[in-house]
Amino acid sequence: MGALISIGAKVILAGGLGFGLRRSGFVSERFAQDLGRLLMQVITPFAIVVSASERYSPALAKSIGTTALISVVYFVLAIISAWAASKALPLDGDTRRAFVNLVVFPNVTFIGLPIVTELYGTEGLLCSVAGNLIFNLAFFTFGEHNMVKGRRFSIKRVAKSPIIIACVVAVILYFGRIPVPSELDGALSMVGAAMAPLAMMIVGFGLADSNLADLIRNPYGYLTNFLRLIVWPLIVLAVVRLVGLDSLGGLVAVIMYGLPCGTMTVVLAAQHRTAYQFSAQTVVQSNVLMFVTLPFLFWLMQVWG
Repeated sequence: MGALISIGAKVILAGGLGFGLRRSGFVSERFAQDLGRLLMQVITPFAIVVSASERYSPALAKSIGTTALISVVYFVLAIISAWAASKALPLDGDTRRAFVNLVVFPNVTFIGLPIVTELYGTEGLLCSVAGNLIFNLAFFTFGEHNMVKGRRFSIKRVAKSPIIIACVVAVILYFGRIPVPSELDGALSMVGAAMAPLAMMIVGFGLADSNLADLIRNPYGYLTNFLRLIVWPLIVLAVVRLVGLDSLGGLVAVIMYGLPCGTMTVVLAAQHRTAYQFSAQTVVQSNVLMFVTLPFLFWLMQVWG
């Protein structure tokens, strides 16, 4: 329980620090954007690669497979159910597509990887790497096509992502039992250690730039986040506990699919004018609610242990 309280405190502290720095004007919007790019393209890939230095074990390999399997099942069921739910709501076409993406796709890379690492170390990160690969395949096929009508899947676009490259390298190193030189491992670890605090600070930057009134006046955002932050993680947790799936791999999956709405949906919405305001407001609202729902999820995982 102490570890869960600790991670909850760190999330609130780092996020609050980012909020204060941005709101006071100490950090500029350009700096916040550049820091986010650094996190996504350098720091997180380094942390992923260093996770491959974990000693190979059949138990961990099983955990990695469990997370991947749960991820595949999750995306199939989440896409079908979210699309069916959107049809029952009085939404226009663009908002309906954004609603589906926001419900289905969590912020696995930006928030999930740092939190999983903080809770479960490099073993947990390796499990989340497997889930992240499935996430990217789902997002850059269904997710992108859903937000951009007529957009075809591009393996080149996926393959150029530093996160994807790092995930593939980590999987090859780990399952190939290829050791990472100690000098390189130390350097990667030093850089990768910045992943969690920077991710939470960047969330705080985003919250500081938001209009509180717009967040409150977003009823379908509340519904989206109820499904994203409460319903789906509870379903995954119930399945993991009742079916008796591997503990580490299953718990990593619970966290991954209890995360806030993914920011990539907002990026696509801005580029292609697909319910941009709704997407942006819902994601920011999701990040605010995360500071309540994630500590609750951590507590529930501990109680239902």
